[in-house]
Amino acid sequence: MLFHSTMTTDKLNHKGHDQHLDVSRSVLTQIITGVIAATKVSEGISEHARSIIANTGLTIQPSRDTFTIREWLDNVVLQTKDNSPESKASWQLVHLALGVSVLRHKARFGQPVDSADLEFVWGLVRDAVTDPVLAPLLPGASRSAQGFLSVPLCSLIKDNRIDELWRLHVWLPDGHRGNRDFAIHSHQPFAQSWILAGEGRDHQYAVTDPEAKGALGTPYAQYKIGWSGTGKGHGSAYVPHQSYSIVENTRKIVHIKQVETALHTRDMSYTVGSGVLHRTKVPADALHATLFYFDSSRGFIQDAPVLGPVDGESYKQYRDVGSQPPSSLANMVEAVRALERLMEEGQRYTRNGGLEMALRNFNSALALCDSAAASSAIPNGDRYKQAVFTKLGGTYRRFGKYEQAKDFLEQAMAMTASSELRIEASGELGVIYRHMDRLDDAKRAFQVQYDTAKQFQAERFACRSIGNLGMVNYQLSQQRQDQSLLEIATKQLLERVERARQIKDTLDSQDLDATTRDEWLKDAITWETIGLSRLSLCYSAQGNAKKAVQSAFEALALARTFEDINVVAIGRFIYGRALLLNGQRDVALQQFNSNDGCTAAIALCKEPSDEHRQYLQELVDAGADLGVTDGNGYSALDYATYAGDKLAQEIVLEGLRRQSGGLNDSNTLTLLHRESKLRKGYRELFQERLRPVLLAGGGDPDRSISELRRVYAESLAEDADKRAMFDPLKFVPYSDFLGFGRFPRSSDNLAKEFKATPSPGSKIESDSSADYLIFFSYRWINKEPNARTPDDSNHTQYRRMIAATEEFLKMHPHVNRDKLGVWVDYVCVDQDDPMPGVSALPMIIAQCNAVISLSDNQLHERAWCSVESMMIQTLKKAYNVHVWYEQVEVLDGGTDGIRSCILKDGPMDLRIVMADKQLTFETDRPKVLFLERQCKLLA
Repeated sequence: MLFHSTMTTDKLNHKGHDQHLDVSRSVLTQIITGVIAATKVSEGISEHARSIIANTGLTIQPSRDTFTIREWLDNVVLQTKDNSPESKASWQLVHLALGVSVLRHKARFGQPVDSADLEFVWGLVRDAVTDPVLAPLLPGASRSAQGFLSVPLCSLIKDNRIDELWRLHVWLPDGHRGNRDFAIHSHQPFAQSWILAGEGRDHQYAVTDPEAKGALGTPYAQYKIGWSGTGKGHGSAYVPHQSYSIVENTRKIVHIKQVETALHTRDMSYTVGSGVLHRTKVPADALHATLFYFDSSRGFIQDAPVLGPVDGESYKQYRDVGSQPPSSLANMVEAVRALERLMEEGQRYTRNGGLEMALRNFNSALALCDSAAASSAIPNGDRYKQAVFTKLGGTYRRFGKYEQAKDFLEQAMAMTASSELRIEASGELGVIYRHMDRLDDAKRAFQVQYDTAKQFQAERFACRSIGNLGMVNYQLSQQRQDQSLLEIATKQLLERVERARQIKDTLDSQDLDATTRDEWLKDAITWETIGLSRLSLCYSAQGNAKKAVQSAFEALALARTFEDINVVAIGRFIYGRALLLNGQRDVALQQFNSNDGCTAAIALCKEPSDEHRQYLQELVDAGADLGVTDGNGYSALDYATYAGDKLAQEIVLEGLRRQSGGLNDSNTLTLLHRESKLRKGYRELFQERLRPVLLAGGGDPDRSISELRRVYAESLAEDADKRAMFDPLKFVPYSDFLGFGRFPRSSDNLAKEFKATPSPGSKIESDSSADYLIFFSYRWINKEPNARTPDDSNHTQYRRMIAATEEFLKMHPHVNRDKLGVWVDYVCVDQDDPMPGVSALPMIIAQCNAVISLSDNQLHERAWCSVESMMIQTLKKAYNVHVWYEQVEVLDGGTDGIRSCILKDGPMDLRIVMADKQLTFETDRPKVLFLERQCKLLA
């Protein structure tokens, strides 16, 4: 199993609505009969599965016949205590039947199936068809006449016709999309489909008069369908496991018109009535998967036609049974579902201005594409990887990381995949060139984007590209003092606004699902907003203050109707700039300083360029407040520092200097700048270096932690700034710690620097003196005034650490005592210069194999201890390669006053909110809040 555990506890811990659904024994008995028929398992497994259902609850509640899904799952566990292959296969069959029961009930009673419900049902189906015992026993998928691969899940046949039929349908990017001549077809029973992954557009048709409005010009012949089992002939009786299907011309000629079309994406559902003519179109280069249900109770027609060429005779589709094992298809579907979730969440964060969270999601998507398991499961991986590269490029661009953005986008452009993605990537590249002040390169890229968009009739991309062309022409006009270019820019931006409005006006007439319609609407509003703002710049350059104010006001009014805080902030800046030109300085300052989660200065520092530095200087000259932070706690200086723009940093520092009354408080400004550099170092090490290692580790603790140490050591070796800010990984050999007899201090020189195993050509040295590290989280208990050690006179904390280590070694006999090291801050952090060690604390935790928290009634009240708990809790939940114990007191001990303690698993349900925690120095609050956010991003 690639991405999800098949453990029954996963199903029992499901929090959706489905677990409370009632299912009777008779219904489940009927469904298991269909599951057995579809899966063709042995008689022994079949009987075992039937007995599980027949015996559930009898020993406890013999008179009861109906149970909730949760109760059925509980009882399956109770009845399958043995680990025989037959038992394992049987309970997976019952789980599959329970999944069918959920959708069956909801479909027949018209109840909605939300994403959590579908995930639960899909989990039951996926785990059954990928189960290592059951999967080899299942028949291979068969090829449908419509081009998809079909996996039978439940087949109930009555009087030689379909009563109920459940299948997994998977379209692969393999060139198979069926015979187009026979694409329009109908079904005998009523059908319902739930989308698992990818997208498909369903077109429905009705027979009409050839002269009727909307009638298609091509006449069709109706064909009747037949099926063949294992014999040589075929007939009208439905056969669950077919060798082929055949359609034969009835010579009845019809004309049709399209009556409905809709795009269906993940977690959506749609229905097709019995006998309704329809076809499904799926992009040739992408995977699409659905759970499909034929239900005769909601409608059945005996003669369900297939439409084909008027002059045709017959067409036979061989099923090609066994061409693809169901387990392989299920793994493909699961991989693409996981990828789509990450990409969609990343897109939502981007729209809302949550760029760090967006970057986390897109990097996770890239790690999924690159992982050995997923890369073999994702068909046509370049198509998906191109999308990830494009989104990563756009996100890094929004952070001012232009070189990284350019690398990703150039990789996306080099891939042969969808024209739409290439259009988007070329547009992003043009924006980067513009911000890098390569205006002629930007203009060429935007022209290519515009021409390609028009060629493919991609109106949305044409709208964006014409606006980009207008903006680069505006910049060139100012750079070259060229009025003709300014006029061209104005016309192009007016076209941008008009195109955006047309997109909004025509959305209701297009065949879009609600999600896509909402996304396109937001895009159109964004493009109209940005177009109006840029028009204001053109009018300002022309000296037309009235038009500049009006255009900017319209842009800001639009921007405030949706969530993109960066667009709102830029809109406020341009409106304030126009007001300033109009002599309204006080009102302009209100716009400059307004903070809707992002100020004008912050937005300009996120994407530095000559243009934005000029605007930033205008803010400083106008007296704007540059010390405000956004919703993530970052200031304009933080963003300028993160982007690595020294000129922008100098402008912001000058603005802060002016805000302080012109006093050159170099110590304060130096501290501010140092904190910004520290936050940059955290973000780069956490998100760009350490997290990808954990994502790529595949749950292997030794490999992941060893690689973390190597990457961290190399990061410090390559970057002098980071070496100055963060301590290297240190440790004390456990034998030395044990022999010291008390709590050591850094000046006792017990700590050694960890030398990770180097990669070829790296600058780090290797040292094998310790290969397993325990991090101790504890609090100071020394209450003496001006205490010089965390421990009391009884050496309580030291003795607890020794006791905890000894118990840990007993619990983990594979850990070599002679190669064990411990990390304790008082000895591993230089107490005479503690900042680099304190700053490195979260990265140190990630590189230790285990964390032991010395618990007492105050540990979780302390902020820095809570940072440590939050860090290890996040790591365990997300990657499960670290070990975490709490040492807790159980009873009073002897005369020495030391209580008896034991190790227990760390509290994974502990809720940690840093704003509530106690600090010795309240000035540390921003630091711990920042680290709280970094922990969330690490997940």
